[in-house]
Amino acid sequence: MMTESIRKLDYKLNENDSPIEVRTVMKEILHLSRREISHAKAFEDGITCDGRHVNVRYMLQPGETLNIVLHENCETSAITVPVQGSLDIIYEDEDIICINKEAGIVVHPSHGHYTDSVSNRLAWYYEQKNEYHVMRAVGRLDKETSGVVIFAKNRPSAAIICHQSIKGLRIKEYLALCEGHLDKKQGIIELPIGRVPNEKLLREVRDDGSYAKTGYEVLKEYDGYSLIKLSLYTGRTHQIRVHMSHIGHPLLGDTLYGKGIADNHGMTRCALHSYKTEIFHPMNGQKLLFTADIPADMKALCQ
Repeated sequence: MMTESIRKLDYKLNENDSPIEVRTVMKEILHLSRREISHAKAFEDGITCDGRHVNVRYMLQPGETLNIVLHENCETSAITVPVQGSLDIIYEDEDIICINKEAGIVVHPSHGHYTDSVSNRLAWYYEQKNEYHVMRAVGRLDKETSGVVIFAKNRPSAAIICHQSIKGLRIKEYLALCEGHLDKKQGIIELPIGRVPNEKLLREVRDDGSYAKTGYEVLKEYDGYSLIKLSLYTGRTHQIRVHMSHIGHPLLGDTLYGKGIADNHGMTRCALHSYKTEIFHPMNGQKLLFTADIPADMKALCQ
């Protein structure tokens, strides 16, 4: 089994450009962190210019090409057991892979789910391609939630996308079916969320919780329930489910926060789907939009 992941980056300075320091290219153009720059310096082939080793203070001249090799030793990372299973791949390149996750499967191996996660299936997929990557989901989805989930295929890509989340540059939108009809058809919920005392899993709106902000818009109303679009401005555990339950409109099929719903209208899982995610590509900065069609169980209630 491969135990090292390698990502090669090239940057050529045009003939009409002014000389530029290698450190500046790595930091400001390739968006590598101080840690990644330091790590690259430790390898003979980590930082080269047209085949010769250079240091970060070297001034790249017009017409020259800077070559960066990012090494990642995966031996020290937790091994994800490869298990064959279906994957609905929306997009893939050298740095990221975007999956349309089905409901009922966890993203990462966990207690009781060591071999039946999306990560296990990805590990098998990579094994067939003779590749090895640490499984890094950038923004996890609950087991019951379906839709777009992004995995970074190397350490710097994961760090850059996470930084986008912190800066509010990554856009995530969901579709959900909730109980009843909302009085305000569009609005913002800003209520802090924290852990329920003596509970590992449950969250609730509480004064000492962490800041949480959710935007919502009613798209269509049905007999006893509504289809809503939700935008996440923060990423608290169970944020959408907690906020919607708190304002009196829990999601259909939500067994944790929807107790007391008279009719789940046939939903056997929480009716929540991550249908759209926007990011900037971690290496080239290109804006990327990923979407996933609403799944059959929710679609059946939206006819």
